[in-house]
Amino acid sequence: MFHVEPRKRMKENKRLIVKDFFLTNEEFELVKDSSNNMLNTTPKPSKKNLSKYYASSKYISHQESSSGIFSKLYYTARALAMWPKNLLISKYFNQPKSALDIGSGSGSFVKHLEKKQWKVKGYEPSKKARALANKKNISHVSSLENLEPLSYSLITFWHSLEHVYLMEDTLQKSIDALEKNGIIMIACPNYKSWDAKYYGSSWAAFDTPRHLRHFAPDSLEKILDPLGMKQVNQWPLLLDAFYISMLSEQNLKNKFWFFKGFFIGLCSNIKGFAYKNYSSHIYVFKKTI
Repeated sequence: MFHVEPRKRMKENKRLIVKDFFLTNEEFELVKDSSNNMLNTTPKPSKKNLSKYYASSKYISHQESSSGIFSKLYYTARALAMWPKNLLISKYFNQPKSALDIGSGSGSFVKHLEKKQWKVKGYEPSKKARALANKKNISHVSSLENLEPLSYSLITFWHSLEHVYLMEDTLQKSIDALEKNGIIMIACPNYKSWDAKYYGSSWAAFDTPRHLRHFAPDSLEKILDPLGMKQVNQWPLLLDAFYISMLSEQNLKNKFWFFKGFFIGLCSNIKGFAYKNYSSHIYVFKKTI
């Protein structure tokens, strides 16, 4: 039998120290912002130094292909994740319109929308990822500073909002560029999920310091509602529980990481189904101003 007792539970008013398992082994503290139920990675690296935490050929989302079982799992999960994204988009748009994908990486989602006749651009700060996207003729905006007001029907953050350096500024610029009744979709991990509580400080989706902040299911509503965005939907990303749990087992150096991670991911999805509290969610917001 697998042991399923949580390791280090996240407790109110208790410090949680999380290591950069991916690259540097540095330790960071997660500090709660009670106003929005969000955790902030502390100390926050300077903008100048942040790029060094991505400087690895093993950082998969900035690659287009890579060897190894985790790379194959990642690319498979990314492909399968197009289904819930398509489903949500079709609920709010019955024809192609204009879109901006912020944190577009190597451009897979931008290319996907292009094939569906959307007028779409990406925004990607990483030069390496942007170069890969340029090989596929992906169109980019060079900056969020001069986005044309009311110019996009859909703006997406697929596991990117936790990375952006200035969240409030980025969200405000995105909202300004969104047309009336436009949609913002945000996918991100949920630190209140069962698998997050099970793994505690070893939970792979903390991914400090690349993830500068960590959201609970109500965090984004608290942040975006005052900015004129109404939450209209919330959708689980079931595959994330398996992938994150497998990575977490590798953080714990479990040689049976695949099987244990699959089991914990399954447990998390069952718990998520019961309590509507999954490892990762897509949140859908509509512009009301």
